[in-house]
Amino acid sequence: MEINAYGTSSTSNLNISTKKGSELDMNDFLNLMVSQITNQDSMNPMENTEFVSQMAQFSALQEMTDLSEISMQGQATSLIGKNVVMASYNSRGELEIQEGIVQKVTIHSGETKIYVNDIEYDYSNVMEVKNKSEEAITEMDIVTQMLEGINSIKNFLIKDDTLEGSAIEGSQIN
Repeated sequence: MEINAYGTSSTSNLNISTKKGSELDMNDFLNLMVSQITNQDSMNPMENTEFVSQMAQFSALQEMTDLSEISMQGQATSLIGKNVVMASYNSRGELEIQEGIVQKVTIHSGETKIYVNDIEYDYSNVMEVKNKSEEAITEMDIVTQMLEGINSIKNFLIKDDTLEGSAIEGSQIN
């Protein structure tokens, strides 16, 4: 790149290539900053505080990104043994919904994968997480239905120390 400012000229070879899914890191930022310093207007140079401020902002952003990634990985590993509902598209582009227990979680090169019914899914495919208490509620519903069936019995015998052998007709359990 050639820059001509107020009669001065300089030449710099700056090769910046981007790949799909690539991210800028601190080295890229420092390379950009060095290029910015080398190619700045000598009559109106940037102040040092601007460079320090930019570096601090980039460092803070990098730390927040790292913290977010670690948090997501922790959430993914907490799913092991839980019942989840997954959504994914098949080879025909149709949405498929699968439900099952998370068997394992892998984290490789920053990508978090979970395994349900021996199938690998991206962590982002999780639609719903069902914990043990929700499954217990379902079992409790079955017990409640059974008790309601018992309540419908009109004649039953209560064995008790005070009413031993007595029959009570038409009573219901409350």
